Amino acid sequence: MAERNKYGLGRTIPSEIKREVRKRCGFGCVICGISIFDYEHFNPAFKDAKNHDPIGITLLCPQCNQKKARGMLSVETVTNANAAPKSLQQGFSNETFDFGVEPIEIIFAGVSFKNCQHLIVVGKIPILSVSTPEEKHAPYRLSGRFCDDAGAATLKIEDNVWSVGADNWDVECTGAKITIRKGLGDIVLTLKSIPPKKLVVERINMQFEGRFFRGGGDLLEISRDGKNWNSFKACSMENGHIGILIS
Repeated sequence: MAERNKYGLGRTIPSEIKREVRKRCGFGCVICGISIFDYEHFNPAFKDAKNHDPIGITLLCPQCNQKKARGMLSVETVTNANAAPKSLQQGFSNETFDFGVEPIEIIFAGVSFKNCQHLIVVGKIPILSVSTPEEKHAPYRLSGRFCDDAGAATLKIEDNVWSVGADNWDVECTGAKITIRKGLGDIVLTLKSIPPKKLVVERINMQFEGRFFRGGGDLLEISRDGKNWNSFKACSMENGHIGILIS
């Protein structure tokens, strides 16, 4: 694939234009709403583009992008979908984590949880929970939700299907990593999936049920008031019903 077109335009799209396209499309493929996507020049096609105009760029998942490249999906259909993206219509985009038949390890900033049913519980409400397979050869199932530092929902997980609201300020999926921002440079969540049995919360800045959580690397901090913090550093919980209970 040529790195530059006949006008000398390179394939690297500036980050601010990517962010504008992501927001306009609701952070998902405009056809199907899947959260894993490519940036596609559709009007005009990349070979005829003189610049990276966000109006002529949309989001297509790899499958829909291949359909378009093979002539199975028309430019007219892509144009119509770009005008009314699936994710904006349904209010979210989604995708599925690939977990296997062995217990899931969740690394939540500075704490590792393995074979725990409920990782962190605030009052009676778990942030994340893991269920055993429903049948033989079926995967373990992860459910829960994340919020920003004001308590607004950012990402939800239900039986391994994760979804992000189209009302987020920005959601960026790069490889197996999901980054959610509340503003420019203001990251509230970074998740990295390592199939088939690990998920890493690389960065967190969250308020959940009146408690505050922040952390990254090998440190997790929890606070009742956002001022005084308790720290968990490089520790692990295994084979328990509840990993951390916050009353």
